[in-house]
Formats: sequence, C-alpha cells, structure tokens
Amino acid sequence: MLALIGLGLDSGDISSRALDFIRSAGIVYADKYTSIIGQRSIDFVKEKSGMDVTDVPRGELEERVKATVAKAKGTDMAILVIGDPLIATTHHIILDEAQKQGISVKIFHAPSIFSAAIGESGLDIYKFGPTTTVPFWSERYKPTSFIDVIHKNLTNLQHTLVLFDIDPKGPSPMSIAQAAEIIGMADRNAYLKDSRVVVLGDIGRETQDIFYTELSKLQAYSKRLEGKTISIIVPAELNFAEEDALKRFGT
Repeated sequence: MLALIGLGLDSGDISSRALDFIRSAGIVYADKYTSIIGQRSIDFVKEKSGMDVTDVPRGELEERVKATVAKAKGTDMAILVIGDPLIATTHHIILDEAQKQGISVKIFHAPSIFSAAIGESGLDIYKFGPTTTVPFWSERYKPTSFIDVIHKNLTNLQHTLVLFDIDPKGPSPMSIAQAAEIIGMADRNAYLKDSRVVVLGDIGRETQDIFYTELSKLQAYSKRLEGKTISIIVPAELNFAEEDALKRFGT
C-alpha cells in the first residue's frame, strides 16, 4: 500500500492516524521539492514514529515515478508532503501510477496554505478566483501570466491568493523584496498600482505574521518577514464583513 501523508503547516499538524501508518511502513519518503518542509516537522515524525525518513529527489516522483511507486508492492510506503498531499499536481501523478499498478492508496489530509491563508484573512472563500504564483525570473525566463490572473480576478470581483515561488537551488522561499520587484516589473499596465494586499508570513506556524498594506510598500517589510514563507492576497471589492476583518491587520 502507498500512503500520501499531509504534514500540515507546522510540526504536530500530522494526524495520529497518519503516524500509525508510518510506524508500520517499510519505506518513508519526504517530498521536499514541491514545497519546503521544515526540519521540525521531519524531526517530529521521526520522534513520534521511531522511523527513518528519506528525502526523495524530484525525479523519483516524476520521471521515475513508475519504479518508485512499484516499491509499494512489497511493503507499505509513506510519502510525506507539506500541507495537504493532494494540492500539488505531482501527487495526482503518483495516484494515477499506483492505480495502473494495482497498488491501493490511502490519503491522510492535513491543513494547507489554501485553507489557512484564506481562513486567517477573514475574506469570503466563495469570492476567490484562481490562485497564481509569482515565479523566480532568470535572464531568459520572465513570465508575467500571474499578473493576468490577478487582473482577470479583479475584473470578475474575485480575490486572488498569490503564492511565492521556491528557489530550487536553495531551496529557499522567495523574499518579500524579490516578489515586490518582480511584481513591479511584470505589472506593465499598472493594474495593481494602487492595490492593497494582505501579507501572510509563515501561516499556521508559531511565527505567523499577517498585515494589510499597500502593494507599493512591500519592500519596507523585508526585515520583518526575513526567512518566512510568504504569500499575499490581492482583494477585490470588499463587503462590510470583509472590511471589518481586514481592520485587524491594518498598518
């Protein structure tokens, strides 16, 4: 059997049912490339389960997924994922491959950035449009499609959850200064010039930090948010309840 296990957003978020499965597993992998898993979460699993945890390279779950999944034919395999395991499309590839090989699968859900960020913001979940990501730019790769997603959502009176990319060379999260610079260069038509945003740092962790400020001022918070995993919400038109909610985070 193969299990995709959500670690949640901080150590201790993993369910007791998931820990029971890990204790009986022959293989325990940690997927550290679709998002950043804090070492505290891995240490917590090791301590509570008594099992070793092996980092699994990206290729093992994508290009070589067939061979990786096949290992679950002879023993129970657990793959640990930050947040909820079915948010990243990579993990659906794993499910599809397991089905093809006749391997049964269990899913252990946990809190994710989608539920936590939207919930903590106080904004109406039914008013959110598609989520988008600010990617790292390189000399030959400077996509701006995330601006189009935000603009379309605003046109449709929908809020946008904007995730920040992870630098695979680190791996390390995109800083608020890096994101502000890329957003500024990508927003050629000044769609967001006067926007206010909800900034969410380390959501679901003891170091959580939320505030509501002008997009143009993001770089001023570089020191405050240093080292944190950050996302932002670009709100569309607010109703009175949402306006009251955001007053808690005003700067």
